Amino acid sequence: MPNLGPNLSDDDAAAGHTGPEADFALYSEIRGGSTTAFERLFREYHPGLCSFAVRMIGRDDVAEDLVQEVFLFIWRHRESWDVRTSVRQYLYSALRHGALRYLRHERVVRRHIPETIALFDRAPKPADAQLVRAETIALVRAAIARLPERCRLVYTLHRENGLTYAEVAEVMEISPKTVDVQMGRALKALRRALGSYYSG
Repeated sequence: MPNLGPNLSDDDAAAGHTGPEADFALYSEIRGGSTTAFERLFREYHPGLCSFAVRMIGRDDVAEDLVQEVFLFIWRHRESWDVRTSVRQYLYSALRHGALRYLRHERVVRRHIPETIALFDRAPKPADAQLVRAETIALVRAAIARLPERCRLVYTLHRENGLTYAEVAEVMEISPKTVDVQMGRALKALRRALGSYYSG
């Protein structure tokens, strides 16, 4: 098994991107079982892939694990590894799908609950403040979990992970207008879920 550790030499770290033709050569060698080619590919793309995953997930440890999974999959299936466009696109697409699978399992709102609740600025009906807050948070979490997949992922990437509409559009391969529409639907669902707690 090739070494997947980050212990790069100074020369390796400064090598820079080798280009699609060189990538294709590495791809061919990896399919033939070359551990040297595999490690070169890993060194070439590991930093950028980790950065991309962190931007999606927001956690360094999870991002590193997701990148490792992509490379481990390639090595384990090297003989049947099929690249139809470019190696670079394959790697980033595989990582994006892995990150989206992770986010689908992270349906609990971990951050920005106060900001979410603050969107609804009407005063709550009289009740115990702590009880209202706890029940409101539970309603927000349940409402987000019930959203359609695309809508939920747009909300999660934008509200929880801090991506801009343009970044969400790039990651999910949709238009910024679609991101805007999906965010509107998510917020409308949250308003409905929280409606019973607000006067009006």
